[in-house]
Amino acid sequence: MDHSKLKVALREKNGKGVARSLRRAGQIPAVVYGGGKSRALSASLKDVEKALHTHAGKNALFDLEIHGGGGVHTALTLVRDIQRDPITGTILHLDFYEVSEKSKVRNKVPLEVVGEAPAGVKKGGILDFVMRELHVECLSFQMPDHIKVDVSGLDINQTLHVKDIVLPPGVTVLDDGNSVAVHVIPPKAEA
Repeated sequence: MDHSKLKVALREKNGKGVARSLRRAGQIPAVVYGGGKSRALSASLKDVEKALHTHAGKNALFDLEIHGGGGVHTALTLVRDIQRDPITGTILHLDFYEVSEKSKVRNKVPLEVVGEAPAGVKKGGILDFVMRELHVECLSFQMPDHIKVDVSGLDINQTLHVKDIVLPPGVTVLDDGNSVAVHVIPPKAEA
């Protein structure tokens, strides 16, 4: 599997003032967790945005090239959390989680609707997402960016349960299989 490469630097200082200075310089603060430790990093905002907009997006594997501390180290990681400015959407902070291609990891993966409009919606019903993401487990290189959900067959008052969602190979859902993921609710009565 192809990994996105990202150059980052170890940073010695922490705090709000340091974070603001980094952002003014076109950098963002980040942290990589793994092996029972955490390392404070800084990364180019431009490089991070470019890497996140690749075909694999948020759940892509990243080969971090960590500069500092007397050399260059590498770490295979997944993005665990992205903090964004609520108004501009600009990335403010990233949390990476170090993984191994041979061990299973857990992450939340968004659901993506595919297919034509459900029969129930064509009759005036409302498609209601009870769950917008699934908590899954798989090998790090099998982590999907999203899970496709075909809702075209749903009629009014019909539901799609977690156990009915077709998963990519090697992916296991950790959520309760009997939980409702999506359903079509009847139209609201006119007042």
